[in-house]
Amino acid sequence: MLIMQLIPIKMPLMNGRFDLYTTLINGVRDNNEAIKSNDILVISSKFVAMSQGSILEIKNIIPSERAKSLGARYSLDSRIAQIVIDESDDILGGIEGFILAVKDGVLAPNAGIDKSNITNGYIITHPKEPFIIAKELRNRFKQDGKNVGIILNDSRLMPTRRGTIGVAIGVAGFKPVKDFRGREDLFGNKLRVTLQAVADSIATAANLLMGESNESIPLVIVRDANVEWNDADLSWSDLAINHEECIYMKSLRL
Repeated sequence: MLIMQLIPIKMPLMNGRFDLYTTLINGVRDNNEAIKSNDILVISSKFVAMSQGSILEIKNIIPSERAKSLGARYSLDSRIAQIVIDESDDILGGIEGFILAVKDGVLAPNAGIDKSNITNGYIITHPKEPFIIAKELRNRFKQDGKNVGIILNDSRLMPTRRGTIGVAIGVAGFKPVKDFRGREDLFGNKLRVTLQAVADSIATAANLLMGESNESIPLVIVRDANVEWNDADLSWSDLAINHEECIYMKSLRL
C-alpha cells in the first residue's frame, strides 16, 4: 500500500506580481526537490493572490452607506466592510470585528480577506478565478511532461471547532469529492448520503505544514495520494453546496 507523502517547500517572501509557474519551479529546485507526475501541488491561495497583484490599499477604499452601516454594527472599519461586500456572494451576519459571508460556496469570516503577512495598511483578497488559475497551472506542467493535480488552499474555521483547517478554493486534475453512495459499510448497510471531501482533506493535511504565521511555506508537494485523475473543468459547485441546502444553515434558521 502506498503511503501519502507531504513535502514542504520553503520560499522567500514575495512582494508584488510574479509569474506563479516559474516561481514554483524555482522554489522546488532551491529546496533540492523535484515535481513528479501524479504529484498534487497544494499552493497557498494568498501566494496565488499575491502573484496576481490582488492587493488593496485600505486608505484608497471609499465605503458605501451599506459598508458604513455594517461597520458600525460589527465594530469594523467601514473600508474593510466595503471590501467584504465587494468580495462576497452573500452576507449572513457577524460579530464584533467580523462579518460572516459566503464566498464561492464557503462560509468565510470577512469573505476570506486577510491583513496578515502583508504590508501594514494593505489587504490581500482571494485569488481571482481560482479554478481557471488551477487549470492553467496544471496545463503548464503538462506541457513540461508532468501530470499533476493542483489545489489552491486557504485556511478556514469550522463551526464549533477551535483553530483553522485547510479548504480547497480551486482544484484541477482530479475529482475533488468521492461518492460513496450505494456502497456498503462493514455491516452491509447501504450508504445513502456519504461523500468524502478529497480535495479539502488533502488541503488540510498540507495546511499543517504551511502553518499560519511566519513559516513561509506556500507550497506542499503531496505524493502518492489516492485520487481519481481526470481533466474535467471544475467549479466551486463541484466542492460545495448552496448554503440554502446545508444541514447546518437550514437547521439554524428553524
